[in-house]
Amino acid sequence: MTELTINIPDHKLPFFMMLARELNFVIVDEKKTSKKLTAKQKRWVDDFKTSLDEVELRTQGKIKLQSAEELLNEQ
Repeated sequence: MTELTINIPDHKLPFFMMLARELNFVIVDEKKTSKKLTAKQKRWVDDFKTSLDEVELRTQGKIKLQSAEELLNEQ
């Protein structure tokens, strides 16, 4: 079996995927259809995950977070 990598414009992907799934000899690897993140996007995702972890720790009472007023009054 041969593996083929193709690049498709985002707005055409749903149509292409519909066509590919109709072909009984094509195996679509869904995990490879996701877009690659840029370094900036990866940093944002990492920061967001860290924030969610902090919220979870706060709800468990393991850490104390700043209030919005404390954050705004920081010098």
